Amino acid sequence: MPQRQAQARPGSLRSFAGGVASLLLTRAELLTLEAQELKDEIIASLFTGMLALILIAVGLMAGLLLIWTLTPPALRAWALGACALLFCGAGALLGFRLRQRLRDQPAAFSVTLDEVRKDWAALGGGDAP
Repeated sequence: MPQRQAQARPGSLRSFAGGVASLLLTRAELLTLEAQELKDEIIASLFTGMLALILIAVGLMAGLLLIWTLTPPALRAWALGACALLFCGAGALLGFRLRQRLRDQPAAFSVTLDEVRKDWAALGGGDAP
């Protein structure tokens, strides 16, 4: 005859401990899922950014060579100076936008922390940690 494990009675210490353990395991799973998503997002952003930089650099070099060959020798310095100012301004603008985007994104693991705070409040812990 197979032995059955006795179910913990609701309201007992064993039932409470089982519930807390289950809750902690669920939160740990949520934390690992969030960490995996964050890692995947960072890696995808880095590869996309690197590819974009390489393609932009090649395009800029080709454009500068085209400007160099098409402008008369007397105006080459002015044309290349204007291009340098344009590229530096565009780079500064993109850097500023990236900084703003990184500043405005939510904190890492914010969903997990919110859930843990809700759990703490539900367990009667008073103010959330």
